[in-house]
Amino acid sequence: MESPITAVGFSKADSDYKIEEIVGEILDNPTKQIASRMANNDILAEYSKQFAEDTYMMVRIVVKAGQKDTKIQVEQCEPYVESHHIVQVEDLMVECIDDEYTYYAVCEEKETGMQFIFWLQNVVEYTESLEKQKGFNAIKIAGLAMEGTIILPIEKDEEETVFEKEEREKLKVMIQKAREGDEEAKEQLEQEERELDEQLKERMMEEDFLSIMSGYFVPTTLVDATYAVLGEITDIKIRINTKTSEEMYLFILNVNDMPLEVMINKSILVGEPSVGMRFMGTCWLQGSIIVK
Repeated sequence: MESPITAVGFSKADSDYKIEEIVGEILDNPTKQIASRMANNDILAEYSKQFAEDTYMMVRIVVKAGQKDTKIQVEQCEPYVESHHIVQVEDLMVECIDDEYTYYAVCEEKETGMQFIFWLQNVVEYTESLEKQKGFNAIKIAGLAMEGTIILPIEKDEEETVFEKEEREKLKVMIQKAREGDEEAKEQLEQEERELDEQLKERMMEEDFLSIMSGYFVPTTLVDATYAVLGEITDIKIRINTKTSEEMYLFILNVNDMPLEVMINKSILVGEPSVGMRFMGTCWLQGSIIVK
């Protein structure tokens, strides 16, 4: 499986060029940068360089407090895609790993109740805002695909489409009631989940999995925010990396009624994409918390 940096057009890192060269280029000539002094007096800075529209590589550095020299310590060098879709969330929690400057966020999509984890990109902006804002309820996320395949859509007639839409709207209402403490709604959600599970088991005895599931969003591991994704392509954009000239697809997917932007290197995508087809792949999820 490819590295997430392949998704943004760096498929030949460590062969045609070194990551260290990219880091140096970002630090020498960033598109944007932000820095802040942390509570422990460390200086944390993020340098981002744009390599295609809405497509960046970011270097996060820290200068430790109390050092006699001003030695720069590189914490991360990561790709990211700046999403344009705002996702309203509930129960947003942010955790720091091993007291270093790597953060991940855990939350639940407000309408669908879909839970997910993503790596936080705007760490400096987030940490600066903690004293000013008590709660956060909106994010922007995007997936960087490490592999992917285009598959056919599920054929549905108009009646099936209308029925599915109505059921999803009912589900959103029940989820909101359950959040508000409605015990009957909680029991109904649990009952419907059990019934759906039984129906899927029965259908999979005779049908192909991809003909049953129109979309899914499932974690593949518990530690690195990597997800197996299946969703309908609603829009396609082409991006070209200005350094490597590699082409990428930026898909907007409908994943069970949640919009998700996914970027994948054209060279590793299997199949020819078009609106209405489905994308199935493995994505590293990253994003930012919207700070007011």
